[in-house]
Amino acid sequence: MHLRRHFAWAFVAVLLLGLVGVGVTGWRQGYRAYVIHTGSMKPTLVPGDLIIDRPASPDRLQTGDIITFRHSAGPDLVTHRITRVADAGIHTKGDANRTADVWTIAPQMVQGVEQTRLPGLGYLAVYLKQPTGLASLATVLIALFLLWRLFFPPEEPRTVRRVPSGNTVPPA
Repeated sequence: MHLRRHFAWAFVAVLLLGLVGVGVTGWRQGYRAYVIHTGSMKPTLVPGDLIIDRPASPDRLQTGDIITFRHSAGPDLVTHRITRVADAGIHTKGDANRTADVWTIAPQMVQGVEQTRLPGLGYLAVYLKQPTGLASLATVLIALFLLWRLFFPPEEPRTVRRVPSGNTVPPA
């Protein structure tokens, strides 16, 4: 039982370190995660999806790429598809929108190009940023710890009982 518990702890530690390592490495290489809030990219991206964008190289942007960018109309980020790349800038449109966006994007405004989509995971990311989400996460972690202790209780220390003859006998 003792060996099994150590193996389980080691497995959990390696798994967590691996996940953190992948996240930190991706972040340092310029990968970013964004939550989709609107339906302008349906059916490709729907509200609640989490997308991972890779760094954008302006000279490699092409028609059909899904990009996340900052436009001049405000501080918010927008994720839309490139419909045309021209000398004057990049033209975009949401897949669900009837008309193209009214603005033209300068290449330096592009934050990233969609690399992958994680359906529904954006809801979890938004929830965990709220105070109730953090409290829920703490509750789940405490519950997991208590379950761990239930299934892997700490072992009692082994004691040795001395008998008058000077020989040792293990406890019964």
